[in-house]
Amino acid sequence: MFTKVLVPVDGSPDAHRALDTALDLAGRLGARVTVLEVVEDFGPLPGYYEAAPEGADRVRWLADQRFEDIVPALGTTDVDWDRLVERGDPADTVCRVAEQGAYDLVVIGSRGLSAVKRFLVGSVSDRVVHHAPCPVLVVR
Repeated sequence: MFTKVLVPVDGSPDAHRALDTALDLAGRLGARVTVLEVVEDFGPLPGYYEAAPEGADRVRWLADQRFEDIVPALGTTDVDWDRLVERGDPADTVCRVAEQGAYDLVVIGSRGLSAVKRFLVGSVSDRVVHHAPCPVLVVR
């Protein structure tokens, strides 16, 4: 039923749990996992990630910071996986990538790091649930 699973990660504990859940599910189903990192245009929130070094590609640098946090989970799995880095609004980007990539399932954490955005426009997971072109599993 599910052969392509999209997992957005942002470095939050819920995103880590979503990745673990997706890897477990994909292992049982023989599915492939794509780890999606979306870097927002307004930059990192204070206390989560430092600013990128001068001259560095900010999007790639921030994504690499987040990716270091999840390497242990990916290094211990037999599941086929790949990594995708995008720039933009997290919810819109997750939905766009899910549609363009014809994913069967999105597995997303219930709460991410962007408290300011959640206060202003609602949670990313809530928006993805309502706008994704495929089923969405929200992990607490």
